[in-house]
Amino acid sequence: MKFRLGLVLGFGLGYILGAKAGRERYEQIVDACRGLTKIEGVQSATDKVKETVGEGMTTASQRIRDHIET
Repeated sequence: MKFRLGLVLGFGLGYILGAKAGRERYEQIVDACRGLTKIEGVQSATDKVKETVGEGMTTASQRIRDHIET
């Protein structure tokens, strides 16, 4: 019985401490990503990728339509 109680308490304590540390690390990562999006070079690269993907999607959807119609 004491073993089970100790095991449950150990898991509970580990979960609480891990969740707190995990949340803090998550916030650090989010802040770093937000900082990256403010850099002009990153913004222009992101815009270029969005444009390229958009063009690719347009081409792919047109090819699919053409294939379905034939």
